[in-house]
Amino acid sequence: MGFSRALRGLGGAALAGALVVGGAPAAHADQARDTQWVLGASGYDAAKVVWPHTTGKGITVALIDSGVRATQVDLRGQILQGTDFAFGGNGQTDHSPEGHGTQMASVIAGHGHGPNGEDGIMGLAPGVKILPIGIGTGVQGQGQDYVPQAIRYAVDHGAQVINMSIGSAGADPVEESAVAYAEQHNVVLVAAAGNDGGNDKQYPASWPGVIKVGAVDKTGKLSSESQTGGITVVAPGVDILSDGAGSDTEMRMAHGTSDATAVVSALAALYRSAHPSLTAGQIVNYIIKTAILPKGLTAPDPGFGYGIASPDFKMAVDAGPAAGPLPQATDPLNQGGTGANSSASPDTSTTASGSGSSSSTIVIVLGALAALVVVVVVIVVIARSRRGGGGGGNSGGPGYPQAQPQYQPQPQAYQPPTGQYGQQPPQNPYNNGGQQYPPQQGYGGNQGR
Repeated sequence: MGFSRALRGLGGAALAGALVVGGAPAAHADQARDTQWVLGASGYDAAKVVWPHTTGKGITVALIDSGVRATQVDLRGQILQGTDFAFGGNGQTDHSPEGHGTQMASVIAGHGHGPNGEDGIMGLAPGVKILPIGIGTGVQGQGQDYVPQAIRYAVDHGAQVINMSIGSAGADPVEESAVAYAEQHNVVLVAAAGNDGGNDKQYPASWPGVIKVGAVDKTGKLSSESQTGGITVVAPGVDILSDGAGSDTEMRMAHGTSDATAVVSALAALYRSAHPSLTAGQIVNYIIKTAILPKGLTAPDPGFGYGIASPDFKMAVDAGPAAGPLPQATDPLNQGGTGANSSASPDTSTTASGSGSSSSTIVIVLGALAALVVVVVVIVVIARSRRGGGGGGNSGGPGYPQAQPQYQPQPQAYQPPTGQYGQQPPQNPYNNGGQQYPPQQGYGGNQGR
């Protein structure tokens, strides 16, 4: 299955829309905070609208990505010990040429640095802890096979939100099973819609119950690269300044649905912190109800979904049913109860049909053993009967009944789950146009805007 982690160049002029950048903030030493337009945008004015209510403290967001540079100056102390299915280790090393995982972590949970933390990157939820789960570099499809284990690992290690700024055209039933497992364990899943500008489905974003995120620019216009169709909400994803992994102080300018996904994951964490009694499904409902739909559109819109995800801690929102407003994923492999053991090994090559064949083999072996026991019992009984009657002592008495097997197990042919799961050639993930800030030559990224 391919491992396309969508993010390519964005073109086109911005048009009037729902998001408007507020007044210019006070200058900072490195100008980074001044460039983070999301923190000052209408509806995202973090200092006034968000942080007086919560910074996300107490919430863990699992980041399924390329790992995170834990020593980044804006992230020190925020990155938990996780795991890396592709390279080994605790997930605190970023293996992406662009520092993709580090970028996403800083958009969610950066805390800045310098006097009073006024410099560097500040995430929307700076109180959140990041659980890094490495699945590869994103080059030539590396890492896709690890996504199911990564999801289960996140659930089993206490994540309340899972950020997946990744996407692939392949619909894998093993991945769907992991998604169902997460939803059954009260975890909010957020994933990137993709950056091809078309309407092809990308996974895991297109699984039921997952918040599928598109991207808009600072004026509220839909990004020309953002995938459409089945969108849940959109979020800021153009000209996003974030931390890189080239050094402890590197910053990068990027764009795409990956960045927008990180923003929505931060919002989910904020809502979970502020409303701890709500289920994951009710948090999804909260995100949908507080989204701002541009005038003239009807929800769900193919491009905007239910609108631009926007923090609102004053709106009275009916919690609704525990499962939330979105359909929930079902487990085609019936592995929902496998728990932590399923995430211990990165091997997911065993197919559903293979598992079924193993079960049939066990039935056959048990049946054969049962038949063998019956034969032995019959032989012993007959021998004893002959020894007792041959001497004439009690040959006229009732004979010992021969045991008869009451059940002959019949092996059943395995019936695969219904539905077709197509396989697609691998695509290049993590290509989110990340540039060094200020832009420099020679270190990764897409220099063609």
